[in-house]
Amino acid sequence: MKAMVVSDFMIAKKYLIQQLITASIVGVFIAIMLETPYVVAPAVGVMIPFSLSIVILSLDERADWQQFRLALPLTRADIIRGRYASLALISLAGVVGGLLVTFLLVALAHAVPSVPQLASLLVDYSWQAVAFACVASLVIILLMLSLIMPLFSRFGMTKGVRYLPLVVVFAVVIGFQVGGNSVPAQFLSNVGNLLETPAGTAAVAAGTLAVVAALYAASAALSVKLYAKREL
Repeated sequence: MKAMVVSDFMIAKKYLIQQLITASIVGVFIAIMLETPYVVAPAVGVMIPFSLSIVILSLDERADWQQFRLALPLTRADIIRGRYASLALISLAGVVGGLLVTFLLVALAHAVPSVPQLASLLVDYSWQAVAFACVASLVIILLMLSLIMPLFSRFGMTKGVRYLPLVVVFAVVIGFQVGGNSVPAQFLSNVGNLLETPAGTAAVAAGTLAVVAALYAASAALSVKLYAKREL
C-alpha cells in the first residue's frame, strides 16, 4: 500500500504547481465576482485533488502501469487501498492549499483596503465560516471520489467515463429525493442553530466528516471487490 501512495505522489508532484495556479486563479476570480472569500477553499480544495486523481488514473491506463504493477509484490486489494489512501491525502493537501490561498487573499484585502473588490471580501469576515468552507470542500471531494472510484476500478478510465454521466445523474436524483423527503425541517433548523457557534460548527463538521469517511471506506471496500473481477 505504501508503494502505491509513493507512486501516486510522484505523479501528483509533477502536476501540483500547475493545478494549484489554475485552481487559485479560478477561486480568486469567483470570490471577487461573488464578493465572498468563502468560495476560495472549496474551489481550490476540490479542483486540485479531482484533477490530480483524473491525471493519475488516466496515466495508469495510458502507460499500462496497471499491468506492470501486478508484477510487483502487490495484491489487487493493496493497489486499491493504496490508491484510496493516496487520493485521501491529496484531498487533504488540496484543502490546505485552499486555506492558504484564502488567507493570502484576505491578507491582500487587509493590505489594500482602498480597492473596492478586495474590501468587499472583508465584510462580515469570519474564520469560523472559512473553517467550515474547508470542511465542506473535503466532504465534496471525498463524496465525488467515493462515487467515481468504484466505476473506474471496474471498467477503467476509458470505459468508466462513458458511464459517469449516468451515475452522476442517478446520484443527484436519489440525493434530492432522499434529502427532500427524509430530512425533517426541525433537524435542519437545529443544524443551522449549531452552526452559529464555534463549538456547534466543530460538532457538525466532525459528524459530517465521520459520515463521509464511512462512505469513503465503503466505496474502497466495493472497489476492492470490483477490481478483483476486472480483466487487465
